[in-house]
Amino acid sequence: MLFRSKIDECSIDKFVFNKLSKKFQKDTIEALGIPENKIIESRFYPHIKADKLIVPSFTYKGGLRCPKWACDFLKTTFLKPEIILGKKNESYDRIYIKRNLAKRRLVLNEAEVVNLLDGFGFVSVNLELMSLKEQALCMANAKVVVAPHGAGLIDLVFCSQGIKVIEIFPPKYVNPIYWQISNVCALSYYYLIGELIGDDSEQPRNRDIMVDLEKLVKILKLAAVI
Repeated sequence: MLFRSKIDECSIDKFVFNKLSKKFQKDTIEALGIPENKIIESRFYPHIKADKLIVPSFTYKGGLRCPKWACDFLKTTFLKPEIILGKKNESYDRIYIKRNLAKRRLVLNEAEVVNLLDGFGFVSVNLELMSLKEQALCMANAKVVVAPHGAGLIDLVFCSQGIKVIEIFPPKYVNPIYWQISNVCALSYYYLIGELIGDDSEQPRNRDIMVDLEKLVKILKLAAVI
């Protein structure tokens, strides 16, 4: 948004962020060319006085806004054509994004899901163990992406048009954000809802997921993946 406004970034004294503790956040700042000496984390400095503030608009209540220009900006920032072509042989056509390192929405029978997908040529990945550039490259060369609902699917912005996405939701919880991104990026989107098991009192968005393998096979056939 700052680049689109054509404001000279050299004229900006400081960039204020809430928190920059995660590797993907630091990777992003580095890719954007923001020097470390210009960064202020508001968690350490909650009271800041400035002569002039430039503030981005807030996301609307119904969900994260994902305009095409934002998706295109992320893709061009982290994916250079020469990188994609040079690394193509090191990437995978079919990807399953694992959630075994997450604290919620775990796939309870993930070993069985991985074993099933392995038989159809899928490779399982943990995106959180990759750098942001590695994540972008991994998704850029994929032709099919299967994943439980989670933040890893934000990397769909790096996918090529027409690739197939199968998102797996917990029971009684469907969030349309990655369907929206898929539409903006011209991806072919499908979804599967997990089976309801155990305690029904937990918040739907936090529930673990049990995947019906027969239903997963059916959705793979519907998407013409197998």
